[in-house]
Amino acid sequence: MRLHKLRILAASVLIALLAINAISVDRIKTHVTWLADPAREGRRSGSPGAIAAAEYIEGQFKTLGYTVQMQDFGRNRRNVVARLGTAEQYVLIGSHYDGQGPGFASASDNATGIAVMLDIARDLKDRRLPASLVFIAFDDEEQGLNGSRYYSDNPIYPLEKASAAIIFDTMGRTFMDLSKWTLFVLGSEYSKELAGIIEKRSRPEMLVAGTDLIGPRSDFAPFALKKVPFLFFTHATHKDYHGVGDTADRVNYTRLAQDATLIAQIIEDIARSQTKPAFLTEPIYPAREKATLISHFETVLKERKDLSPAYTLMFKDFATRLKSDDSREVRRVATSALLALATPRFSGGMLTLILGPYFEALGEAEIATAIYEEAKKWQ
Repeated sequence: MRLHKLRILAASVLIALLAINAISVDRIKTHVTWLADPAREGRRSGSPGAIAAAEYIEGQFKTLGYTVQMQDFGRNRRNVVARLGTAEQYVLIGSHYDGQGPGFASASDNATGIAVMLDIARDLKDRRLPASLVFIAFDDEEQGLNGSRYYSDNPIYPLEKASAAIIFDTMGRTFMDLSKWTLFVLGSEYSKELAGIIEKRSRPEMLVAGTDLIGPRSDFAPFALKKVPFLFFTHATHKDYHGVGDTADRVNYTRLAQDATLIAQIIEDIARSQTKPAFLTEPIYPAREKATLISHFETVLKERKDLSPAYTLMFKDFATRLKSDDSREVRRVATSALLALATPRFSGGMLTLILGPYFEALGEAEIATAIYEEAKKWQ
């Protein structure tokens, strides 16, 4: 009987510890609020605000019991590298902390990514994982992925021992300001093992797609070039992306914490996997990619009553075209249309250089003309 009571007590203690370490909405909000505070002046790389952010992140990891190193790479730029565990094999988890500079809070891009990373580090630290964990807060992403490129070329821990690189960026807001919540998961096309884990953890709000649809837009790209299996998580762009409206008060912390919990589970799955993920030279694209893209075009047409003639024509075309055309080209161009609508003030290049010529080549003069007229608004 006494042994039975001791077992119950031990189980209760374990549950209590897990509850303490669980992903917390309040902790994530606290981190984002501190990083996105005007006192940090937008955390532009090399600035006092960015340096303060690096020191804050370093302190948080040390408090959690991680071994922390600062990796300097010139002009007051530094990556914060934190490790837990002694196993040679490790999972790399990364997110950038620099922002757009004075006048910009840079909350969703990317104070939220750092906040998620810190709380995942807390959540996983007592799980007794068979693989080590290496968390990296990258500096100078905004000027050309410079922090992650420097680390991938000068790794503190051998990249061949990394089971996978898990990267997150631009989180906590809905894509294109829709009511529909979407967690984009990219990169699983380069690893059967990672694809299997993502499939096991699949949820209706996940859009699993190939990274070729967006190109090398974040810190996963340098690791992909080094043939490290990777996953990229993002909630993607919105009307305030790289704008003054990207503030901490506009982040959906409840949904952000829910997705952080999911990402932590995926990282644990990778760490516990008995098979090290292998990098595929020929990608195998997700089976549901097309259906989820079509769903987004149909949702936009249904919800967004403010669509211009150009976007209305484009989106109706893509909603139909995607059903019959399985080429990567149409999916990449269609994604460009989604991204252009999501961040209209950055849309001029996509409209003029990608979308207009695409419809011209198809002989769709009406759509092409409307696109060029739309582009003039943003020049």
